Amino acid sequence: MEAWPLLTRIWKLQRALAQEAAPCIGEYGLNPKELMLLAFVEKRPHAGQLARELHLPAPSVTHALKRLEKAGLIVREHDPEDLRRFLFTLTPRGQEALEAGRGCLVERLRDRLVRLAPEERATLIALLDRMLEEHA
Repeated sequence: MEAWPLLTRIWKLQRALAQEAAPCIGEYGLNPKELMLLAFVEKRPHAGQLARELHLPAPSVTHALKRLEKAGLIVREHDPEDLRRFLFTLTPRGQEALEAGRGCLVERLRDRLVRLAPEERATLIALLDRMLEEHA
């Protein structure tokens, strides 16, 4: 199985998309990682869930959340089910930044996807979905 060549290509594609979209995303004072964090915050989880979903250390997520909060993109409120935890929600400005940032990334990906035939795109999506399935 040639896993390493596949892994390097996935990594290169992700990095290329992030770099190409960075100037556009930067117009909202964000970097691509912070944009992804906003996308996860949109689901309204707490910091621990964010760290697990993003596969990042909790202190790194906490630091990034504080930066987004200071920038006025998210608000923090106590979790009514557990007052020791906080839930995060997007502000209207955060929602606007997320939508614009998504548009930046989607456009960069579309620039690359047009090189594939429609059936190749469908196959790619199906294969990636299979690879992302949790182990049974």
